[in-house]
Amino acid sequence: MPEITKEFAAFPVEHAYRHKLADDGRESATHQFVLPQYGIAGFYYPTVRANGHAKGRLHLFGPAFEAPIEEEVELMVPPDMDFDDWRFGPLLMAVREPFKTIDLGWVGDRIQFEGQWKAIHPPYAFSSHPKGNPPYYGDDRTEQHGIIQGNLRVDGRDYPLNDFMIRDHSWGPRVWGLNQHYKWIHATTPSVSVHFFEMMSFGKVETRGYLYKDGVMRHVASVDYDIDFDADMMHDRLRVTVTDTDGRSVFVDCKAFAKYQLDLDPVVLLNESVVIVTIDGEEGTGWCEFCWNRDYLKFATPYVQRFAW
Repeated sequence: MPEITKEFAAFPVEHAYRHKLADDGRESATHQFVLPQYGIAGFYYPTVRANGHAKGRLHLFGPAFEAPIEEEVELMVPPDMDFDDWRFGPLLMAVREPFKTIDLGWVGDRIQFEGQWKAIHPPYAFSSHPKGNPPYYGDDRTEQHGIIQGNLRVDGRDYPLNDFMIRDHSWGPRVWGLNQHYKWIHATTPSVSVHFFEMMSFGKVETRGYLYKDGVMRHVASVDYDIDFDADMMHDRLRVTVTDTDGRSVFVDCKAFAKYQLDLDPVVLLNESVVIVTIDGEEGTGWCEFCWNRDYLKFATPYVQRFAW
């Protein structure tokens, strides 16, 4: 892994594992499947609360399926079980080398999955930003891109994996509804990784994220984008120029091949567009999640094709 600046290289390895949480704490480690060659998208999503109440989700969707496939498990786990061997029900997540190598597995009714995730760049911790992580959305979080190698089996059909996979690990409070809106964007090609998280709450806009290019990681300084919506206010296409704190810029063109609406909170809905990307002419994959207040989404959707630009 290339050398990068001290600002990002010294993140403590203990943050790759389970954290001791306050009573309102939640910890999650989502992993995103982006497989346009198969017409499949989805997420593998273990979460745990401070009291040990754990959930595991593996949801798959996209043009390969007539309807989404959603497998879930919900159990209490012991306080001494850690992410070096995180297993319950059909789920296994095992950190083998912090921030570098993780084994993942799922043995469900319709879905079986086994693979090893390997990082392609160091973790980006929101605490590395001068303003830190918005405190209503966690004590901290890391975002990281990697390669998943292994196999995904769905209804008896095998899909060999050697693909980009996004990993997002967060811990601490999670008050979804305080977001009036947010955009959680990832894009990866063989030579460039981009992430930004633009959050709108309390009348302010906060942006975190990174550009990793030529072995150098820097904070995102600004984003400038255009969005095309469909009639249901799902985003079809996002064109964005991302500029980092060194003044480097990349142009990212995201086109959806799969869409999904994720219902995790009574106040907000998450609109997911899983995308094929081009970054300055190089092809890759990514994920564009838009968080909307439910009332606003319901009100705005009838107007989107008339007024959105």
